[in-house]
Amino acid sequence: MIRRLLARHRLTVQYWDGWVATHRNGRAIGPRPILALHRTPNPNCAECGGTGEVQHGWPGAEEPDVDACDCAPFLPLAYVWLPNMPRWARKRWICPACGARSCTCGCYSNSPF
Repeated sequence: MIRRLLARHRLTVQYWDGWVATHRNGRAIGPRPILALHRTPNPNCAECGGTGEVQHGWPGAEEPDVDACDCAPFLPLAYVWLPNMPRWARKRWICPACGARSCTCGCYSNSPF
């Protein structure tokens, strides 16, 4: 029932695991997880054709710029900050070369993790 109500008003709930906002005295808050209420694109929009993105550019530009259409802004209409995952539940990084659990062990590693 909630899903039908949100779809009727072109709204969707989305989870973001690393949202950063500046609300309190101009200070950055985050990255923290949030649940956000976003507006979905209008399928009958004349500017974007229902994609939510508008491409524009000028002659001589290498690539066109992509902006959010007015019918579907990127910023959420409302959001709820979720608590961070407790430190004991986070995945621990282990150095593949020496097996240390510190990110600053000093070993050379060519793996991305």
